[in-house]
Amino acid sequence: MERRIRLRHTGDVQRVYDEGKSWVHPLLVLVARPNELDFSRVGVTASRRVGNAVARNRAKRLLREAARRLYPSFATGWDVMLVARTRILEVKETQVEKALASLLKRARLSV
Repeated sequence: MERRIRLRHTGDVQRVYDEGKSWVHPLLVLVARPNELDFSRVGVTASRRVGNAVARNRAKRLLREAARRLYPSFATGWDVMLVARTRILEVKETQVEKALASLLKRARLSV
């Protein structure tokens, strides 16, 4: 990933949840909306339902790494939130990457 583009501001994240469309996989949920920029931004989250702080941080690390590897294939001009689901802790990094790739294809967000 040439640029490290992360979706950080609360207002931007809330806008994605309010106006975005979501796609579900057993390991994660992808929520996306157009952002009118010439690049895409990615945010990652895991709720307390995923587990304790250690588990949530591991889930977020898995999602960030999958997004980092797949970022060159992201379509430009989108804000994307990745939400960890409980089962993400039971799988390896490559399976998370495959899950994200399949969601990007279903959402038509991969180039």
